[in-house]
Parts: sequence; C-alpha cells; structure tokens
Amino acid sequence: MKFLALSLGIAVAANATAADLLAVSTAPVGDLPRGVSFSATAFAADDFIAAKDIDDHWSQPASPRPGRNLAVAFGRAGMDYTGHGWSVGVFARGDAFGKTNRDSIEVFQAAADPLQLLDSDRRYGLDYEFTGFSAYGLRLALALPLASETVSGSVALNLLKADRLRVERVVGEVVVEDGKANIHGVRTLLYDGLDYTSPLAPNPGRSDFRPATREDGDVGYGYALDFALRWQASPELRVDLAVNDLLGKLSWKNVPLLTQRVDVDGISATQWPTRPGGEASFRNASRYQDVDLDLDPRMRLAATWTRDVVVLGASLSARSGVVLPEFSAGWRFAEEGIIALSYETRFDSIGIGVRYGPFQFALRADDADFGAAKALGATIGLNYHF
Repeated sequence: MKFLALSLGIAVAANATAADLLAVSTAPVGDLPRGVSFSATAFAADDFIAAKDIDDHWSQPASPRPGRNLAVAFGRAGMDYTGHGWSVGVFARGDAFGKTNRDSIEVFQAAADPLQLLDSDRRYGLDYEFTGFSAYGLRLALALPLASETVSGSVALNLLKADRLRVERVVGEVVVEDGKANIHGVRTLLYDGLDYTSPLAPNPGRSDFRPATREDGDVGYGYALDFALRWQASPELRVDLAVNDLLGKLSWKNVPLLTQRVDVDGISATQWPTRPGGEASFRNASRYQDVDLDLDPRMRLAATWTRDVVVLGASLSARSGVVLPEFSAGWRFAEEGIIALSYETRFDSIGIGVRYGPFQFALRADDADFGAAKALGATIGLNYHF
C-alpha cells in the first residue's frame, strides 16, 4: 500500500496566513495589486500513520480509525504576473488522494508480522483505492465584469501538461480460521513507473510487468477552469468562494496496467508471506491502457471578519468528499503585517503563519514532533508590487 509522495505547490490566496490545505486559488484578480508573485504551498495528512512514513517503511504501528481512513496531499509551486484585471502564471502541481478501511491497514501492516492476524479467527475485508498525478501548467485569469462595488470575481483557464500517474485498487478478503488464513483478492495497478520485463525472461516475479509486446508511453495535455467570487458584505466582513479544476481532464497514452489475482487457502504463520501452503493461485495480466483522467474539483468557502487589529476567519475546503473545516484568529501588528493561528478540525492540525510586507510563511502540523505528525503543511510566498 503506497501513497504518492508529497509534492510542493502554489496558490494565490490574498491575506492567507496558514498553510493552504488544498492549494485552492481564492482571490479574484481584480482585487490583487499589479506585480509579480511567487508562492508555494503543500499539505499532506492521513488518518493512520505518520506523514513521513506513508510512502516508506512504517517506523511505528499504525493507528487507523474505524470505518473509512483517508490520505490526502496536494502541492503547487510557481510564479504569477498580475496586471489590471488579469494575471498569467506558470506552475507545477501534484495531487494525491487515497481511501481505505481499517481492515486493509491491519492486513498490510501484518505482512511483516503475520501473528497479528493469525492468533484469532476473523474476516478482514480489503478495500483500498488511490489516485495520484503530477502536471505542469500555464494559467490565464481574467476579472469578471460585475456591476457591483461589493462583489468581484474572476475566471481562469489552466493549460496542463501531464507528468506522472498512479492509480491503484485492491479488493478482496482475508479469512482467518484455526491459525490459518485464506486470501482472495484482486489488485490493479495503473502506473507509468512500471518497468517492462520480457515475457520470455525466466523466473518471473509476482509484480513483473510482462506484456506480449513493448509499447512507448506518452504523456498528453489537459485543461481545467478556476472560478473565484468575493463579496464584501460590510467594511468588516468579507466572504470568498473559489472552485478549482472545474471540467478538468488530463490524458496519458500506453500506461502500464498490471492486474494481480491472488487465491491462497491455508497459509500458516511459518509460511507467510513467501511460502504459501495449501491451494495457491497467483495470476497476473499485463497490458497497456490509454487514460483520460477527470480531475476532482476543489472548493474553498471562507469568511473573514476584521475589526481594528483583530482578524477572525472560518473556512471549508473540500474535494472528493473530504471536507476540511478551519478556524483562525489573527493580529495585525503593522500596516502590512499579520500573525495568525488556525485550527483544522478534520486531522486536528494547528497552523501558525506570518505575513509582513511582501513575505509570507506558515507551518501546520498535528504534533509538535514532526516525525510523528499525521498532518503536515507549509506555505511560503513573496509578492513584489509595482
């Protein structure tokens, strides 16, 4: 069970002082000053293991929650030039989203210590899925011609060049009876990182990609729309709504697809995992597949209340059925300076951010020990106004 490693990313988010959870672009370009900006933001979190271990060896026992367990990561990095009512920019982005159940995590972890499973009779249902990709892009945003002094908005077109892709799915069951396990499942792995192995090569491995003929893969292009709307309800209250990746799509050609079917009956502790006893069947199928990936829209709804030097905020960030509520409180210590604390309730992470003049920096974690934290985020930014 591997989740895509965390990628860095960028978001233009005016007045943001905490690590942007899903890197959603929120500011209408008509409200941004003319100039050049660089920013990068990244956030990764999961329900069951330290974030640093999620794509590596698990250095500590997993602690999954009952029911659905999530892992989410998004990052973006790049530069923008903003004119009067328009902006253009280049960026790189990475996106990863996975969900599984508690049983799948316990079975995966027990591969190194099967006695965790075989000492009591039980049925484990396997259900795991993951989608991760990266891309490069060009973004052009235009202010919406709204006839209102309190409402502003923008729409942006993103032209994308696809990069990496990994889509994985596991379904099945493990039934433990009298100290032995019966394993039945199917794993599909659509991954551009699979290396070709000739079908004539001797001693095939269980994870070898062995299609009849070798094909050259090719990454394609894609697109996505962004939308932002801002309502200045009063001098103190502002409401922002943004939706990114509307109607988004990316394409790849000839991506390696490996399908693994496993049926093992009667595996004991001494035989796990390399010497299955009883009746065993391992069947692999290898082929290439073209992929048109529909991007999941990301949304952020935020309200900001400002009175003198106090700034209070509340927001909801969402994607793929995951909702991340956040609350913040800030203090303006200079005309262009603010420091703020925030709390994100889904993964219990706390953020601290500082913006002073053109500089912005923020960190987020759910544990003071970053090595044990299940949620980690960071944002940096630099804005030069003409």
